[in-house]
Amino acid sequence: MRAGVKPSRRLGLDLASVRLVLAIAEHRSLRRTATAIGMSEAALSHRLRALEDALTVSLFHRSSIGVEPTKAGAAFFEEAREALRVLDLAVINAAATSRGTAGKLTLGLTTSLSAGRLRTALSAYAEEHPEVDLQFVEGDRFRMVEGISSRAIDIAVLHGAPDDKLGEPLLLWHERLHVLIAQDHPLSGCSEVQWSDLEEETLLVAAQSVAAEAVKLLAGRMGRHGRRPVTRSHSISRETVLSMVGMGLGLTLMIESALGSLPQGVVAIPLAGGDQALVPLTAYRDPSNDHPPLRRFWSFLKRGYVDAARVAAACDTDRRALAKARSEAMNRASIGATSLAGSVGVPVSRASTSA
Repeated sequence: MRAGVKPSRRLGLDLASVRLVLAIAEHRSLRRTATAIGMSEAALSHRLRALEDALTVSLFHRSSIGVEPTKAGAAFFEEAREALRVLDLAVINAAATSRGTAGKLTLGLTTSLSAGRLRTALSAYAEEHPEVDLQFVEGDRFRMVEGISSRAIDIAVLHGAPDDKLGEPLLLWHERLHVLIAQDHPLSGCSEVQWSDLEEETLLVAAQSVAAEAVKLLAGRMGRHGRRPVTRSHSISRETVLSMVGMGLGLTLMIESALGSLPQGVVAIPLAGGDQALVPLTAYRDPSNDHPPLRRFWSFLKRGYVDAARVAAACDTDRRALAKARSEAMNRASIGATSLAGSVGVPVSRASTSA
């Protein structure tokens, strides 16, 4: 065999001929096979002999009542059936991947999937597209953005308003902040916790959690009075910080997605404050990433999991801001034109001046 030349190519094999001889092996007769596939018996016999010549083996024992596989033929048919099965499956999988109905989709997360709309969305997508292999990566914002850029991550869901610098954004929805406290804490009986209630508390901030963003909001409120919140930052998991809360070592803040399966002795109370207690969740992708499962999942989110009312409100706010900016620019231009016109004096004759 020449180096680098595959046996099938060297022997002049073609898939159509292989499928024909498998049909002959199934029907055990050239005549019955020719009738079943709509080919003349002579043409079928010619294709069989050509394949046997290429293989340099006899695949069938021929008789007046039909054909029977030889030992070499039986071995060839068994391997050929498996090879064609694998090839057919590869073709099906390739087509499914190109449509986005199969393949691998890698999601980056900075929030928990213990509860909430993100868990619901992913469960619904997995049920709708069971052929797609969902892979998950956890980490901080830097790791998510780096993963999107390198395409190690197809799509990341991050806390915070859309930011074009992080990738192509898709504002999904908002989730209310909740205060996680021990069951015997004085605030545990409240229906809501006020921001001011947190000013004297120790706030536990875990890596990758939304608590860090909430602390920034609290710091802004307290900074007006020259004060700062008391925080303890730890490189720990959600489960560990909840255990610390249960031990009475402090409070923490989480959004609704993280409130599933709370440990005994820990309660979640909504944080008051209207929109200031709502945290936006935004999905990001690399706009040049044309991975079919990503395209399909992005459309899936846009179709059923985008807070349309808030997106429309945000667009209205942007439009009003743009209109205001244009109006101000036009006013400045108008004032400038008026000033310029006023500075151009009307010539006055010497005669009229002397008079």
